[in-house]
Amino acid sequence: MIADPGTPATQVRQDRPHRPRVLLVNWRDMRNPEAGGAEVHLHEVAVRLVKDGFRCIQYSHAFPGCLVEEDVGGVTVRRVGGKFLFNFTVWFRLKAWCRRDAIEVVLDDSNKVPFLLPWITGLPVVAQIHHLFGRVLFHETALPMALYVLAFESLMPSAYRRTRVLTGSDSSRRELLAKGFGKVAIAPEGVDLDLYRPPAGAGAVKTGRKVLYVGRIKRYKGLDVILRAAARIKAEFPDLEIGIAGSGDDVPRLKELARSLGMEAWTHFLGFVSEARKVELYGAAQVVVNSSLKEGWGLTSIEANACGTPVIATDVPGLCDSVRDGETGYLVPFGDVEAFASALRRILADPAVAESMREKSLEWAHAHTWEKAYEVTRDALLEAWREARA
Repeated sequence: MIADPGTPATQVRQDRPHRPRVLLVNWRDMRNPEAGGAEVHLHEVAVRLVKDGFRCIQYSHAFPGCLVEEDVGGVTVRRVGGKFLFNFTVWFRLKAWCRRDAIEVVLDDSNKVPFLLPWITGLPVVAQIHHLFGRVLFHETALPMALYVLAFESLMPSAYRRTRVLTGSDSSRRELLAKGFGKVAIAPEGVDLDLYRPPAGAGAVKTGRKVLYVGRIKRYKGLDVILRAAARIKAEFPDLEIGIAGSGDDVPRLKELARSLGMEAWTHFLGFVSEARKVELYGAAQVVVNSSLKEGWGLTSIEANACGTPVIATDVPGLCDSVRDGETGYLVPFGDVEAFASALRRILADPAVAESMREKSLEWAHAHTWEKAYEVTRDALLEAWREARA
C-alpha cells in the first residue's frame, strides 16, 4: 500500500492488517544458474506476498559469483553454505536466522533433501512439496546418495503430518496423501502471460521443424529417449532440428549419444538461456518435449502452451496434469522411444493437428496464473501463524 501524500504514515500502518515476517527456505534461489520450476514458483509467490505487506527473507545455498545478500523483487535473499550440504547449514543455523529477523512463520520449500523444519524451528511451518523423488533416484545418482535421500524422504510423513503442505498438482497431492501426509492442498502452478505469449508479426510464421526441450539436463529427465525418437523420424522430416536448452551433468553423455546416432549436425545443445531467449525458442518450435520420469507439475508445459506450442510429455505424475492428452499435446509412456516418435510424427506431419493444438494450448495456458498459487500460500501462512498465536 502506498501512502497518499496527505495521509499520515501512522494512519497507513493502522489501516493495513498486520502481516507476519516469513522465512523462506529453498536449496536454490531464482538467480541460481540451476534454478528450475520450483524456484520460479517460490519467487512468483514471494513477490506477491511482499506486495501484500509480508516481510520475506529467503535463505538458499551460495553459488559461484553470487552476492551474499540481494534484494530480488522485494524479497531479501541471503546465500550461505554449499550446494551439496545446504540441509545441514539450515539445521544448524535456522534458529539464529529466525531470531535475527524476528520471524513469525516459516515456508519450507522442500525439493531436494527435505529440511524437516517442523522438527527444528519451533515456529509455525507451511511446507511446499513439489514431488517426492522415490525410486527416480536410482535412475539419477549413485546408490549411496540415492539411499541417503530416500532415508530423509522416509521421515517426511512423520515430520509434516500436522503441517499444512502445499503441492502443485492433483497427482502429486494424491501421492503425498498415500504416503501418509496429513493435510495437503494444491497451490497451482501459473505462468507469466505478459512474458510468455505467441510471437507477433513475421515471427509468428514457424519455419522448418524444430523440436525443443527446456530444463535441467539430468539423467532422470530421459533425454536419450528424445534423441533416439528424433533419429528415428529424421528421414521423414529432413529439416528436423532438435534444441536442448538448459544445463546439467548429463550433457556429456547426451552429446556422445547424439554423435553415435549421427545427429550432431542438427542437434543443438544451447546451454543456459535467458527468459527472453526461452520465449523466442518456444515461439519458434513446432513442439516442446518433456521426457522426464517424474515432475511436480511441469512448468515448461504451460510456458510452451502460452507461446502457442503443444507439448509431448511422459505420462507420469505432474506431467499428466500439465498436459491435456490429445488437446494441448500428447502423453506417452516413460522411456518408450516409438511412442515419442509416433507423437512427434503426428504433430509435425499434420498442420491441422498442430493448429488445433495451438489454439487449445493457448486456452489452457490462460487458465493458469500465479495469483491462485499466491492466494493459497498466503492463506496457509496466515492460518498457521494465527493458530500458533491463539
